[in-house]
Amino acid sequence: LFLNGSKTFATGSGYVSRPLVTAAMPDGSWQMCIVPLDEISSLSDSSWWHPMGMKASRSFKISFLNAPIHKLNILGKGGDYYSQPAFGGGAIRFAAVQLGGAEKLLDETKIYLKSLNRTDDPYQNKRIGEMAIAVESGNLWIAAAAQMLDSNMMDSKKFTAESLVNYANMMRTAVEQICTLVISHCMACVGARGLNKPHHFDRMIRDLQTYLRQPAPDAVLSDVGSHFLKSEKTSGNFQT
Repeated sequence: LFLNGSKTFATGSGYVSRPLVTAAMPDGSWQMCIVPLDEISSLSDSSWWHPMGMKASRSFKISFLNAPIHKLNILGKGGDYYSQPAFGGGAIRFAAVQLGGAEKLLDETKIYLKSLNRTDDPYQNKRIGEMAIAVESGNLWIAAAAQMLDSNMMDSKKFTAESLVNYANMMRTAVEQICTLVISHCMACVGARGLNKPHHFDRMIRDLQTYLRQPAPDAVLSDVGSHFLKSEKTSGNFQT
């Protein structure tokens, strides 16, 4: 096989020597392969990546021209990349990273307010309380989704792929909303002073806002509503 074309959002460009690349096959399926960059010719374009945040991620554009891919570097078979519930369930991993950013913002906001002796301000206390509740809610969402996916790995008949993907969609939507609330409250807590150097709230907020932009959030939320309307489940029974 020969790899032709370009891959954008190639995170780790310049550091990762064996990236996992998905490529379209002539039959329309998507094939995963491990590309040994030190053995083939490729072109890395850093000019493509000028994000608002996550600048250190180096998600450049990499182009390939007739790059030979040995059969030993073929991962799985065509179509495996989009197989469910593994594909949709992958949202648990990036949601955990997103929530980690929100946790860091909460911790840093607390440190900042304590340094200014503003811990007795009732409005600051209200915002911090809402941030703490939101972050804990996110941890509960992620733990529940991860437990469902782990249980399914032990017994693939315990949950349907559709129910697992639906729960992952609910979780990723909830975490996005939680992170957005934490960002808003953090900015209100620290004010213009905290968003100025030498403080690093500005960078953390931009990084998290960029990472929150995962594919098709509106479609995912719409799928959640459609799943609930068409299923026989009642509220409180989504983990069945």
